[in-house]
Amino acid sequence: METGISAIEQLTRNIVRLVGPLRIILFGSTARGESDAESDIDLLVVMPEGAHRRHTAQFLYREIREAGVPFDLIVAVPSDLEKYRDNPGLIYKTILKEGKEIYVRPKT
Repeated sequence: METGISAIEQLTRNIVRLVGPLRIILFGSTARGESDAESDIDLLVVMPEGAHRRHTAQFLYREIREAGVPFDLIVAVPSDLEKYRDNPGLIYKTILKEGKEIYVRPKT
């Protein structure tokens, strides 16, 4: 997989195909436009309530391990974001403030 936008698009397509998230938010140096050759792609994957966060993350890492670019995932559910959005000790606050939403599940 190529780096940059095409890598982000490919990761997003794979995640959507594999687990059908509600939202995907790009955060970190790539979202800020400060990435370099050593940077990874940081993604928050928001799943429906009741999804098992750790199992979902492990599944995605296993299935996408051949991405060709370094990436890191955080899996959360909407209630996590609501509950912890203002907690300065957790990364959700920063992600919600500075992140870029790159996927939203279409309403049916």
